[in-house]
Amino acid sequence: MTRTEERLRDALLTAASRVQDDALRPLAAPERRIPEHAPRAASRRRTWLPPLAAAASVALIAIAVVAVAGYLQHRNNAPAPTSPVAGPPRYYATLEGNNHTDLEEVVVRATATGAVVTRVPDPVSPLPRGTGTAAPPSSTATPNPNASLMQPLDIATTDDRTFYVVYGIQTVTGYGDLVIESFRLSNAGQPSPLIQVNGGQLSGQGTTRAGGSWVNPRIGGFAVSPDNGKIALALKASSSSTTSDEILVIDTRTGSHAVWRGGLDRPNAAFAILGLSWTSDGRSLAFLAQWCSPPQRAFSNTGSDVCGGATRSAQVRELDTTSAGGSLSSARLLLAQSARYPYIARALISPDGTSLTAILLSGPVPPGTGLGPNAPERLSVVRISVGTGTVTATFFQGVDPVSVWSTLTADSSGRYLMLTHTDVSLRPGDTRYAVGWIDAGHFRQLPLNPDGQPVAW
Repeated sequence: MTRTEERLRDALLTAASRVQDDALRPLAAPERRIPEHAPRAASRRRTWLPPLAAAASVALIAIAVVAVAGYLQHRNNAPAPTSPVAGPPRYYATLEGNNHTDLEEVVVRATATGAVVTRVPDPVSPLPRGTGTAAPPSSTATPNPNASLMQPLDIATTDDRTFYVVYGIQTVTGYGDLVIESFRLSNAGQPSPLIQVNGGQLSGQGTTRAGGSWVNPRIGGFAVSPDNGKIALALKASSSSTTSDEILVIDTRTGSHAVWRGGLDRPNAAFAILGLSWTSDGRSLAFLAQWCSPPQRAFSNTGSDVCGGATRSAQVRELDTTSAGGSLSSARLLLAQSARYPYIARALISPDGTSLTAILLSGPVPPGTGLGPNAPERLSVVRISVGTGTVTATFFQGVDPVSVWSTLTADSSGRYLMLTHTDVSLRPGDTRYAVGWIDAGHFRQLPLNPDGQPVAW
């Protein structure tokens, strides 16, 4: 007899013992003749009620015991709780150069080996043929005024299958509008055709060539909510802006836009947003706000939203995106630069919003970087509690002579991190980057990304 059967037997015996003998009337076979009077028939039917009630009680108890026993058996036999994430994402995507077109294109690689799984050809520009132009001149390619391909500028994903790409529409003078497109990988790793996101064509973000050099549109951050319902970008607030100083959130279901700008400006400092990340409910968006001075050369000497001025301060803030837009100052302060954290280079919010994973820089500043005295070379990737502001875990530590260019990406679980930083083992003057994922404090290096372009997984 099994333990469950023993429990059922004991419960039935206990229930039966509680029924008094004098409370039960003897069971009698029903009379065959038709009752002469209705009251006598009703009385005869009522004689069955006590035994039926007692039997029903025992049956109900038996059912309850079986249900409880089944639950206990299921609980005892159930496997131990496991993490919802069995391992790192199977694929990651980067932007890499194409030797045939001299343009960047999306390249999908396998996390296990770093091998190329597929390349996603750049989409054809919607502009009339002859109004486009190729990428900036280089020593290996000649500009083609008839080029008609769009240029990928940033990439993001919520899993390792559906990827979102920001493309710039090229013109003879620079970049025109921005377009957000998506594709999905099949089980075999092959991409679907690119599809433009609802609400994903953005005007007013174009740039022109400056002094003969190519200037990319400012994209300080690009992130997709876990349910793919919202896309957030850090962009220029106006054509006169020189940095990513506003946050645009696109509702992909309706195509509507919500904008947050202003409220965080400081005197004698240039403001820029660097990096965006969502909580799992798709309501809160974290961003790194930074102030760089003097403003005249704060970001111009890096050509990006990485601060190159003499002084820099930073904060990590959390924005409630359920409203229709507003001021950036409405975002809640989560972490501020301090003596404990002198340089917060990047920061991502955890899915539950209780912690931040950040790149912290500290230590001496290497000479000759040209990025000012605010770029220490010691790099740490840590977890910081939002509630206490203390470090609760250290995932990686290293030395990077140009650490401000490091990037950090997390998968949807927040457990697995993708880090891009300068490979210090390379010869001096080589600006190639080391790309790898972090798990349990180990940096698992993948094939080098020679351009240091965005990585998504």
